[in-house]
Amino acid sequence: MIDNRNEWIAARAYALWEQAGRPLGQDELHWEQAVLERNLLERTRASSDGAEVYARVPRRADPDPVEGRSVLIVEDEPQLRYNIVDFLDKAGYRTLQAANADEALIHLRHNDVDALYTDINMPGSMDGLGLVATVRSRWPHMRIIVTSGFVNLSHRDLKAGVTFVSKPTSGLELLNLMANSA
Repeated sequence: MIDNRNEWIAARAYALWEQAGRPLGQDELHWEQAVLERNLLERTRASSDGAEVYARVPRRADPDPVEGRSVLIVEDEPQLRYNIVDFLDKAGYRTLQAANADEALIHLRHNDVDALYTDINMPGSMDGLGLVATVRSRWPHMRIIVTSGFVNLSHRDLKAGVTFVSKPTSGLELLNLMANSA
């Protein structure tokens, strides 16, 4: 990550502008988005060893709730993330949570995770699809569920072992996806 805040924001705003197809007259919109992403990144930024992220993981008395099934929830919207984690915890899954892909990779390096549930649109060094590509290359057998409220992906857009579901995901649908991730 670029340490100079203004350079990082300028580079990100330019990338957003290019992703949008280089539209005229929307520079301020892309700049504001880049500033918001940088602010969020600074608030959730992990150290190089990720100790503070790992320290936030609650310790459970029962390490193998649902036949040893564990899931990492990666969602930048805190309330939505907490709702999903709470729901899966109550259903008996061992859950981990991350606000972005950088935090998710720290959890994945330090924990055995059976399934990944990730949003696509997230701030940070990579979005959800970048996280999927990284996870697929490092942990090829992990079950991956991708979600978005803005993007629709078809089965041909995704590799084997990756499922897409639109937001919001109902509790029953989420449980079915988790049950089928075995």
